[in-house]
Amino acid sequence: MSEFETRLSDCLEALREGRWDVDECLRRYPADAAALRPHLLAAAAVARAFDAPPREAFARTARERFLVASGQRLQEAFGHEPDPSFFAAARVRFLMAAHKMKAGEREQRRRLAPFVGRHFRGLAAGMAVIVMMLSFSTYTVSSASSALPGDWQYSVKLQTERVRLALASSDGARRDIKLDIAEERAHEIERLARLHRHIGQSVIQRMVEQTQPLIEDAGQSWNSDDLARLEAVAERQKTALSQAEPVIDPAAHADVAAAVVLSQKGVALSYQLLSTRPDAPVRVITPAVPLSALDTTPTVTETPPPSETPEASSTAGASPTPSRTPTSSQIDVGATPVLVRGKISWIRLSVGHIMALIPSPTDGWNVNGVDVADGPQPAPTLVKLSNADGTSLITINPTNGDMYWFIAVNGRFDEVQMRIAQHDGSVFVADEDYLGTVYGDAAAVPLYVLKNIEYIPPATPTPEPTETPAAP
Repeated sequence: MSEFETRLSDCLEALREGRWDVDECLRRYPADAAALRPHLLAAAAVARAFDAPPREAFARTARERFLVASGQRLQEAFGHEPDPSFFAAARVRFLMAAHKMKAGEREQRRRLAPFVGRHFRGLAAGMAVIVMMLSFSTYTVSSASSALPGDWQYSVKLQTERVRLALASSDGARRDIKLDIAEERAHEIERLARLHRHIGQSVIQRMVEQTQPLIEDAGQSWNSDDLARLEAVAERQKTALSQAEPVIDPAAHADVAAAVVLSQKGVALSYQLLSTRPDAPVRVITPAVPLSALDTTPTVTETPPPSETPEASSTAGASPTPSRTPTSSQIDVGATPVLVRGKISWIRLSVGHIMALIPSPTDGWNVNGVDVADGPQPAPTLVKLSNADGTSLITINPTNGDMYWFIAVNGRFDEVQMRIAQHDGSVFVADEDYLGTVYGDAAAVPLYVLKNIEYIPPATPTPEPTETPAAP
């Protein structure tokens, strides 16, 4: 579907739902106004024609014509001959039943058989027509579940969702269906992005309109499972909008911004409510963005410590410059801070193939089993950095730089996979905006550690030159 067709579909749908009029459609898409105008005027004229009630005389005549046509079709149905095998099987069943009756009843049934046979054939034909109509309707509804905005079956899909809501028997069932619908809107945007199909304003607005009531209704009366699901749906919508950005209509950017704000509100609210629940599920947060998307630009002015050495004058926020070539057999934690960010002094960690900046012991953070004053020590298989009260634990794999953060929430630990190296060499990291929304200031330290991890691949051994035999 082209960009113009998508915008025309958005406008037609908005006209049908009464959200926009023709002038509003043309105002939103001024570049296509000339091409859209005749289509929209025709659609508006058709809509007005359907809205006008017919005259009584016309309605009476139309009703008579319908009844005459229906009678003709019914006559044709009764005159239709069924399949011979169907008729033979029906006749056998009829005769078997007749033999069980009394002799007098058998004679009476025999006299009525021709009459029954004629009507039975018509009934069979009529039933076949009904079965075909029901089968087509069932196929249309079932296939519409995978329809996308712009497909001819999409209106059937939306109507099916309305029917599901209307038939819900309780508030809990209705909430579950609303969560299904909100998640389906995110799934549709993901599929549209994968297919490189244009996404118009109506797609974004529909997602906002069907998600906002859920967030406004969320509260202490919700159970933990529904709150966790709302958080997952809101996060999925935010991720879907980010992935679909290249194919979203430029005119919808304001709607996208509002949708992102709404999803962040949903994440924060559901997490806030879940944090008070002892039965809340333990969360495992998986990296969602590639390493290249990680913003390493410092957000505050870095203040170097008074004792800063020339080596420590590197640009704040950049990856630390190696002071030595790390080896897989030792861990070295610098005793002197290389910079001060806010109120935290940051020292250099070197272990295996990893260089990183970590908060110093004076700020309440320690590398488990490592005394900074002792200098280089045997390298552990996993570096563990924890704060003084034990509510936050950061682990770093010295081999590939994989980083995890465990944060205490209401007596349990959430597991946040901060940095994960893939088999193909790519690296994915946790979404910075998401962690800031969910964990607030507690995420500042692990995020800064994440931004300052540098992986130094092992050196490729240089092959020794082979001696060329001297010429005889």
